[in-house]
Amino acid sequence: MKNVQTAAGPRVLVSRFVEDPMMDLSLFEGTAMQVAFYRRRVFRYFDHRLFKQRLHDAGIQVESVHAPAMDVYHQANDEFMTTLRTIREVYGVEVITIHPQRGDKRQARAYYRKLDREIRAMGITLAYETFEKEAMNTKWISQLKEMHEYFDLMDFPFLGITYDFTHGDSLTMMDEVRMYHRKIQVIHLSDALSRRPLDGNEYHQHLPLGRGDYPVEQFLDLLTGLGYRHFVVLEYHPCNDHLLRHDAAAVDGYLHGEREGLLAILEQRRRGQGL
Repeated sequence: MKNVQTAAGPRVLVSRFVEDPMMDLSLFEGTAMQVAFYRRRVFRYFDHRLFKQRLHDAGIQVESVHAPAMDVYHQANDEFMTTLRTIREVYGVEVITIHPQRGDKRQARAYYRKLDREIRAMGITLAYETFEKEAMNTKWISQLKEMHEYFDLMDFPFLGITYDFTHGDSLTMMDEVRMYHRKIQVIHLSDALSRRPLDGNEYHQHLPLGRGDYPVEQFLDLLTGLGYRHFVVLEYHPCNDHLLRHDAAAVDGYLHGEREGLLAILEQRRRGQGL
């Protein structure tokens, strides 16, 4: 696995799902971003070079890409590798978040064995995203411990992990990450209301920090204690885009010893939520 890290500590990015290359970028000007795609068809017919130029013109630095909802099983028409090549060539990033899809572990290993040489030559890390325990029956891999153990067994150096904070169990995540953090290259950070049933619209997940009941400060302190030096990506529901830039700056400050800004945000929002 290519070890992408910075000398000064974690790199804080904002995230936004993209479907239109002409989307309004004004809220993100001057930020560092993980560009996020979701629909495979949108990605296939998207004008990536136009969008990359618009990002550049807005002073947005693309440091990671969230691939659309496809996986190594999407071999028809070379879709999987074509997607990875496009991301690498157009956006120039080294770390790509992948949503695991339904499939068989042995088949995934066989496919990656065939693609091993080309993916290594691309110099990228494929960081598979973690999901709730309920996803274990719908995705070939979804849990942090499971990923560490099986990726070690598969022994492909380009496989890493995107740990989604609000996809974890708020009661056990701290111990889990403390034990299994070695392969994490990306943290998706937001807040959530725990003990709620899964909601496809995610109205109780991907909330702004402080509007849920997840242990935000304790988690960031854990990352600092572990010496984590990779990406921390703020991933909010689009209705909260206007908060991303300010919150990203506060998280960056917190991770580099200036804690007051984020603590003030969390206190204010929790008080407003009655938490």
